[in-house]
Amino acid sequence: MAQDSNLIFSRIDDRLIHGQVMTAWLHAYGNVTHVLIVDDDVSTDPFMVQMFSLLVPPKISIEILSVADALAKFKAGLDKPTMLLVKTPATIARLVEGGVEIDTLNIGGMGKTADRTKFFQNISASSEEREILKKLLQEGMHIEIQIVPAQKCVDVSSLLA
Repeated sequence: MAQDSNLIFSRIDDRLIHGQVMTAWLHAYGNVTHVLIVDDDVSTDPFMVQMFSLLVPPKISIEILSVADALAKFKAGLDKPTMLLVKTPATIARLVEGGVEIDTLNIGGMGKTADRTKFFQNISASSEEREILKKLLQEGMHIEIQIVPAQKCVDVSSLLA
């Protein structure tokens, strides 16, 4: 599968849609009209689906899919300029293994958990997540950390060297 020209921005943020952060990215990518959240758990939780649906601006459509359903959607082709949001590097890896091409990946939020340690400033990652990121880099993906568009971009390859 070649990269879908309608895949405008791909981001890992464990909060998924986060008020001012989402507004800033939608403004930075003014042509985005659709948000695609890919998460197996969220996609089956009616409350979370409704909550996230209320958080996007009125002119932006939103879809919340499992990885399997997202792979089918990518195979069929995205019909609108789309922002892809996932919670973890593992979800990105599953999409890539399924044939989705992502040239550039933005990391915006990966909070500390029991198995995650500090990776960069307030971004944390487990050893498994670091390995996934290394593999994605080796496969040619550009990965950067940038919480909001106004901040300086940090190349993840320099952090994993």
